[in-house]
Amino acid sequence: MKKTLLVAVDFTPVSYNALTYACELSRNQETEIIAVHLLDENITGQFQAGKNIAVRKMAERMYQEILLKTKNDLDNFLSGLRSEYGDIIRPVISHGTIYEAFNEVASKFDSSLIVMGTHGIIGMQSVFGSRAYKVVAKTYHPFLIVQDGVYKPFNTMYMVFKDAYQIADNADYLEVFAGYFTGNFIINVLRGSLVDAWPKSLDAIKNRIDLIQEAFDGENMIAKAEARGADALGICIDEMDNFTEDTYGITQDKILANNFKFPVYCLPASASL
Repeated sequence: MKKTLLVAVDFTPVSYNALTYACELSRNQETEIIAVHLLDENITGQFQAGKNIAVRKMAERMYQEILLKTKNDLDNFLSGLRSEYGDIIRPVISHGTIYEAFNEVASKFDSSLIVMGTHGIIGMQSVFGSRAYKVVAKTYHPFLIVQDGVYKPFNTMYMVFKDAYQIADNADYLEVFAGYFTGNFIINVLRGSLVDAWPKSLDAIKNRIDLIQEAFDGENMIAKAEARGADALGICIDEMDNFTEDTYGITQDKILANNFKFPVYCLPASASL
């Protein structure tokens, strides 16, 4: 069955990079890539809400012009990738802000994975938190967060789970992701037995998984990943965990930023498919 990858597009180089990652991941199985740009309805909404018919008609014309320009801009933005990867990319314009509407868009297209770029934590984000992290924490779908720059293949993902039961809760997601990502997983199970509640659905990829159990002892997840030669990270998103460094030795939004080193696979707080 054809899978669907969803990519957030805002016409920046980092979103182009996210599209490139999605296209490369699609080489491993039949996939449609939905390149979605969210258009803010409030652009003309204040005029459309008025009682004056002439003003409402003017607002509608303005909106249609904006919509047409956005469609053209999106087609132009995708043209280079479509010429290289073919017609697997479908441009879509939806409405709302990325914080409010993205969950609905992801559900509408039954996305098995969302790929989104991040500029890291810059400016006031260092005080109020990562924009990418806020989107991931509120969308409840699996994400691959990629950094600013150019596409870099990754082959080994260092993942952290609190216990084997958390792996079981996310087994379906992991199984789907393992179809896109053909490399190896280093899975650090922090507590309990390494084999408790091991999901049989992951037996097919067990030869690609190195189960370990190691504490952080003052180090953080990025340092652990580097020490083991990993070039990607994986975490379970939990907003409560972002207030502490106990689990990962670093807060989750810092993991997503990670100094522009690693893509980060983010499993949702809700494990229900």
